[in-house]
Amino acid sequence: MPSFASGLWENLSHDIHYIWPQILLMAAGTLMLWPLDSWLLPWTKGEKQKWALPTLAILVACLVLALTAPNGLGFSAMYKVDGLTKGFQVLCILGSIFAVLLSQPVLGALQEHTVEYYVLILLGTSGMLFMCGAVDFVSIYFSIELMALCVYILVAYLRNQERSIEAGMKYFLLGAFSSGILLYGISLLFAAVGGVTTNLTELNQKLAVVAADKSLLVFSGVLMVLVGLCFKVAAVPFHMWSPDAYDGAPTPITAWMATAPKAASLAVFLRIFGTGFHNISYDWTTPLMVISGASMVLGNVAAIRQQSMKRLLAYSSIAHVGYMLLGVLSRDGQAGAQAVWLYMLSYLVMNTGAFAVVIYLQGKGEGERIDDFRGLGKRHPLLAFSMLVFLLSLAGIPPLIGFFGKFFLFLLAVQQGFTTLVVIALLTSAVSAYYYLEVVKQMYFKEAPEGEVAPLDPFSKYLIGVACALVIVGTAFGPKLLQWTDDIRWFEKEAPKAAVLDFTGK
Repeated sequence: MPSFASGLWENLSHDIHYIWPQILLMAAGTLMLWPLDSWLLPWTKGEKQKWALPTLAILVACLVLALTAPNGLGFSAMYKVDGLTKGFQVLCILGSIFAVLLSQPVLGALQEHTVEYYVLILLGTSGMLFMCGAVDFVSIYFSIELMALCVYILVAYLRNQERSIEAGMKYFLLGAFSSGILLYGISLLFAAVGGVTTNLTELNQKLAVVAADKSLLVFSGVLMVLVGLCFKVAAVPFHMWSPDAYDGAPTPITAWMATAPKAASLAVFLRIFGTGFHNISYDWTTPLMVISGASMVLGNVAAIRQQSMKRLLAYSSIAHVGYMLLGVLSRDGQAGAQAVWLYMLSYLVMNTGAFAVVIYLQGKGEGERIDDFRGLGKRHPLLAFSMLVFLLSLAGIPPLIGFFGKFFLFLLAVQQGFTTLVVIALLTSAVSAYYYLEVVKQMYFKEAPEGEVAPLDPFSKYLIGVACALVIVGTAFGPKLLQWTDDIRWFEKEAPKAAVLDFTGK
């Protein structure tokens, strides 16, 4: 036992510098919940919004730690820091920062400021950061569950609203079901390789050897892992939870769900299918192609008939996932990760800006329905212009940043031979322009309702302004951004494996 304890401590002390961002988030979240909220800061009682600034400071510090973390492999080869890890961790942290900023006017209006809200965002973000660097099915699974448990609670955060409770319950039940499928798929793959490893790199090598003899077992395991992950990103036909959860959750959490957890899940997608299943791509390429195409079609077609703005953006998010899965399909892992990251970065900015406008209208008792945007061009011209920019960019209209993300992703897909999917993507992008322009029609061609124009709060004003500016000028910096991402080694070559703990004490 002493030998095991000393070995455990030696391993942790050697590898702990890889996960300082996660340690900061979990330690800060625990201290905020107790004892700080209980007795160290009694003056915050009744003024819980004061926790927003410490939360933002913690997330900014976490961003710095994530960017400066050394590359390497640790924790018995279960966690890895490389370009993929850092790149998607940045997206997750930025998504959480935007969520905290968007939360201020909503929680203030509803008088729902609690320290638990910010703690759950911090703990959920820590799970996302673990997901980005996990390279073993065990660490992947526990990271996903750490993130998911926090999101379940935040979806049902508005305890006095029935639809919020209903959305959280639906999401929890379907999420637990999908986690079971994912875990069963992992167990099948573990059995297929003789129960010797769950590490993605080793699994990739061993599956290539046993695939011929155990083709059904391997295919079943891969398919179940694919189903479990598709649920996490709300890809068709595993999207059923998404519209209800998006509609029932607090709007800032809806914006957060569409960005940060999705970025982390896509990082897991790229890691598993780019590393773990690379040698058996013939088992998953066709099913993933069908899922990608179906997500593009159903997401865009179903969005046409929506009258709720949040549900429209939910179905739009499903369609965007279909586009991003084109990068996962790429046989060139480096280029695929680069394309998905660039697309997710542009989507993060566009989506956050659009939800910020929705939150402003909700503060006036509107924003839930598309009809609530009528006359916004006359009531608040700058706000309407910003929403116009966000919607056109989501549709992929040049020269906005959304066009840049789509162009690079579609070009890569054509080069990889997925021409049919790109044609579907282009056609469905044209369909998306229809329902986005419906909102534009309401803003500029419908009569404004009577009433005074409420001023924008500081959080929304600066967030919408910065997001709009980035969407407009982002494409101008596209070539430099592309060159920068070209220099990133998204998948570092495996270093010598870190020593695995010896549980025998020898």
